[in-house]
Amino acid sequence: MSRRTPTLKGLRAFEEVYILGNFTRAADALNVQQPAISYQIKQLEEDLGTRLFLRKNGKLEPTPPAHDLFHSVSRAFDGIRETSARIRRADQKQVWTIATYAGVAAHWVSPRLPALSKHLNVRTKVVTLVTDADLFREEANCWIAFGDGYWPGFESRLLIRERVFPVASPSVARQILKLKDRVETGGVPFIELEDTEHRWLDWQSWLGASSENWNFLDNRIIVNDHGMALHLALAGSGIALGWHGVLQGHLNAGSLVQLSQYEATSSSGYWLLGRKGFFQSEEGQKIYNALAPETD
Repeated sequence: MSRRTPTLKGLRAFEEVYILGNFTRAADALNVQQPAISYQIKQLEEDLGTRLFLRKNGKLEPTPPAHDLFHSVSRAFDGIRETSARIRRADQKQVWTIATYAGVAAHWVSPRLPALSKHLNVRTKVVTLVTDADLFREEANCWIAFGDGYWPGFESRLLIRERVFPVASPSVARQILKLKDRVETGGVPFIELEDTEHRWLDWQSWLGASSENWNFLDNRIIVNDHGMALHLALAGSGIALGWHGVLQGHLNAGSLVQLSQYEATSSSGYWLLGRKGFFQSEEGQKIYNALAPETD
């Protein structure tokens, strides 16, 4: 038996023309121009040595050989489509997607990704977004969000309570910690998070909770993302408010220095979220155990 096979393009064009009964509609379905469909059908007819379609009373009608070919082609393509869909579904199950904010992803989640992948025995994907509206539109397996722990339609468990304190790079820390009884910023900018909804603790909140005698100047760098604020602090561009827990790796490594023992705290924090039943599932338990906060 000859192993000579018509072209895949020709067979796909034939299948669409047979189903739709029209070259133009077939072209639209395949996102090509109508002459391309006509060419593929002509080439297929020449390859097979027979006519596949005839025009009768302005309509395109399949010939008997076309009926035979369609039954074989449709079974083959249906099998390919079914197998492809099964492979895609299986592959999607092998990727665990976490949606969160860029700062949390970069400074807290990323060091834990190897452990997460090991716990789940799948690849772990982190998607970063800025607003909660975008965050919860993301088709993810779980989310890490900031708030009070209550989100309708979600289960939640606390990961990090909001506790903030000033941090800077070692070089900036040496520059401003010159006197024991007074912090002199020496013109070093304060990195401030733009927060029109007043969700996060800010510099005024920290000053209110602190007994430090800071020379708090109006030299500010304003950003709209915690990740950018911490990036600037790491680069030595200013003083930022850092989160207990989130920055522990940087503090341990010495890339950031805590400038004060005083912390501003609130009842909010970062929470791990999942759909109903998430924390009762094996995957939910594994990911929470991998991310669960260490006891102080």
